[in-house]
Amino acid sequence: MAKRMAKKVVNKKKFVRGISIIIACLIIIIILIIMMVKGIIYLFTKPKDDEKQENKIAKVDNSVQEPKDNTLPTSTVPSNQGNSQNVEVLNEWNLKLVNKDNSVDRSYVPELEELDDGIMFDKRAIGYLRSMINAMHKVGITKIWVQSSYRSYEKQEELFNRKVTYYKNQGKNQEEAERLAQTVVQRPEMSEHNLALAADFNTVTNDFENTKAFEWLQKNAWEYGFILRYPKDKQEITGIIYESWHWRYVGKDHAKVMKEKGYCLEEYIDYLKGVQSV
Repeated sequence: MAKRMAKKVVNKKKFVRGISIIIACLIIIIILIIMMVKGIIYLFTKPKDDEKQENKIAKVDNSVQEPKDNTLPTSTVPSNQGNSQNVEVLNEWNLKLVNKDNSVDRSYVPELEELDDGIMFDKRAIGYLRSMINAMHKVGITKIWVQSSYRSYEKQEELFNRKVTYYKNQGKNQEEAERLAQTVVQRPEMSEHNLALAADFNTVTNDFENTKAFEWLQKNAWEYGFILRYPKDKQEITGIIYESWHWRYVGKDHAKVMKEKGYCLEEYIDYLKGVQSV
């Protein structure tokens, strides 16, 4: 009797154990099925999620694009053929030549935007100036600022007359004083500052050429459409003394060609007219 009871207990334990194993197996199978279903759902939905994320990133990137340049693409900058296309290029606002032989009409007043603390620049080009300065800041060149940019005709006249007085006080006659003054400060209507496309950096002296900012500008300014307007080796052509601090916006594509060929703006204009050799 006791043996029979013991056998029944053993059989009951085996039965419970078997049921437990079956239940455990069923749970595992259910879990595996759920995981497979989730995997299938993930495979079908992941591309859509990635696409949404890519679109979101694209929108963010578009919001911080550089301002659109108004010059020709690099591949279509004209050569020195003097054709009708060149005539159109020469009429671009950013290529306007201003010097003692090419004046600005006093009726011309560019649309201005403030850069900083009353410093005004042409609204169409100011984005490139800001980007260029920001690029210098990113590489640790923080001692850079625009000392002077747009000047009214009245302001330019005041500066020119002041320089004439300076030379007259040194014993020069009126004609000689004006000639010397014009190598340093252009007459009103003959200054790039009337265009609002020129930026004079820092202390407006040739000490600027000894700075890291000047070194950086020489290598990289063209990428932002700027050129050193009055180079040391072009003084006879420009009629202006060497000004390491004076940088002029002409547009990236034109600046690239000028850098490659070593042209100042006067030479580049002649090149587009078909006068300057390649």
